[in-house]
Amino acid sequence: MTAPDPHPTRTRPVLRFIWHYVEMVIAMFAGMLLLAPLWGLVLPPDTGTDVDVLVMAADMVIGMAVWMRVRRHHWAAVAEMGVAMFAPFLILLVPYWFGVLAGHVVMSAGHVLMFVFMALAMLRRREEYTRHSHRLTVNPKWAKRAAVVLVALLVPGAVAAVNTIGKFADLYERREGTVSVKPVPRTHDPAKPTVALLTSSEGTNVADLLGPYEVLAGTGRVNTYIVAAGPGTAPLTGGLDLVPDLTFQQLAGVLTDHNDSLDAIMIPALQQPPAAEHAAINDWLRRQSAAGTLTVSVCRGAQAFAESGLLDGRTATSHWLRLAGLRAAFPQVKWVAGTRYVDDGNVISTAGVLSGVDGALRILERLVDGDTARAAADRVHWRHYSPGTAGSIPESAVEPLDAVVGINSSYLTGPSTIGVQVVEGVGELELASAFISYTEHAMVGRTLAIGEATVRSRHGLTFVPRASTAAGVGRLLVPGLDASRRKVAGTGGEVRPEYLHTTEEFAFDPVVRDIARTYDVRTALWTAKTLEYPVMDVELRGSAWPWVATAVPLVLALLGAAAAIGSFALVRRLRARTTTQPA
Repeated sequence: MTAPDPHPTRTRPVLRFIWHYVEMVIAMFAGMLLLAPLWGLVLPPDTGTDVDVLVMAADMVIGMAVWMRVRRHHWAAVAEMGVAMFAPFLILLVPYWFGVLAGHVVMSAGHVLMFVFMALAMLRRREEYTRHSHRLTVNPKWAKRAAVVLVALLVPGAVAAVNTIGKFADLYERREGTVSVKPVPRTHDPAKPTVALLTSSEGTNVADLLGPYEVLAGTGRVNTYIVAAGPGTAPLTGGLDLVPDLTFQQLAGVLTDHNDSLDAIMIPALQQPPAAEHAAINDWLRRQSAAGTLTVSVCRGAQAFAESGLLDGRTATSHWLRLAGLRAAFPQVKWVAGTRYVDDGNVISTAGVLSGVDGALRILERLVDGDTARAAADRVHWRHYSPGTAGSIPESAVEPLDAVVGINSSYLTGPSTIGVQVVEGVGELELASAFISYTEHAMVGRTLAIGEATVRSRHGLTFVPRASTAAGVGRLLVPGLDASRRKVAGTGGEVRPEYLHTTEEFAFDPVVRDIARTYDVRTALWTAKTLEYPVMDVELRGSAWPWVATAVPLVLALLGAAAAIGSFALVRRLRARTTTQPA
């Protein structure tokens, strides 16, 4: 037999107080989990530590406030609790802005202090949290309505998550197994400047890498190598596998054999490599910089550049979507926007994606001469070359109409797998335009590299396709003007080959036009915007907006609501039948 509590009037209020505290902690984390995806639709991916902290705190306060009102707490108590939750983060952000505290310290210490401040706010109004009048009472009618709304939102949300992950989670997925393919041997000429373009075993942006490579290698006046920390294929955007020319060690051997030195390095956007490879890359970059090598970052490659410490105290730029995050993560770097590149002595940084073409042209200006750079720009039909200086570009920002990319990734109907036939002798920019535009930028589908066991590009790069036929793909794109002229046949399957490049022009022009024509103009404009490629002189024809894809979440929400309402009606009918049956 259990002995009665000798002090029931003391124990119960304490238990109610503790239970209230636990409820609010659950509510604030629920608010954070439910609201965070909504912020992702309107905020850029890298917003900085301070914005992340404030948004997270707001999410938790909203969740807590809603629950307190359900519990029938007074507005004064709700407001006081909100201040208690926000205050620690606001206090800690001040030393963070002055560079005294690191971002992770603000995040972790803010949470600890928040829990303490919450308890203090509750103790100040202890009667507010111990009375029976705050017991949870839920109106059944409103509960059913809330359930209908929740199901209506969950159905399109679940479909969006499945589609997005299914299409784009493997953009840089490494191929299964290993390949024994060797790169084409190069003849090194010590009389020419030598440029190395870096790759990562976890993935490299295909346009950041191949665009500058073609600009440089196409001149015939530069030793141009794709290098990696170690052996193995390097996955590029969309599942295009590249065999790097040399490892760091092999490059050092080539240079030593010819009594030569490395003149420039280009760092494209790299997927985060394993710790050992990351350390090897940083060490290699620092050693080359100390030896006087010109180091150039392309787009988000500025992050790897900054991580090496070589940008500290320097002026730099990057992709407009990444600048806010870079400013927060690397405050010691002077980040600027609105320019194709920043030339700061022995370091150069370029803006987003296709600005890497300008970075390569700047390398030619500095290591060879201006005439070579101008000829290189003409050869690839780059209309935005600004001789001797960095051209200006718009300071872009996320706009409401940019929601088109979320609609595409979540609800676009039709074929989602796009086969890209990799043809012998294809231009590197032509290849990059097919693999990056439809995937990482337009987000209308995933790509599959199709071709022979080994394919060599126009300027000697070695690629290993992942499929030999086009079976199972929704579209089959064949990049390359030469392939179009030769009418290279499709590799199996029932899909008709579509030739992307049919005239002499910059490789991305026909791709942007195809996206506008096949999908919609708004998607094409978003693609150009994130490629940082002006298309004012490119005629775009097609539907103004992906209307069918936009209607899909609305239809799914209505179906979800109908299913919820039908379920409630069925339960009500079953209950009524049970109560009317005789005992």
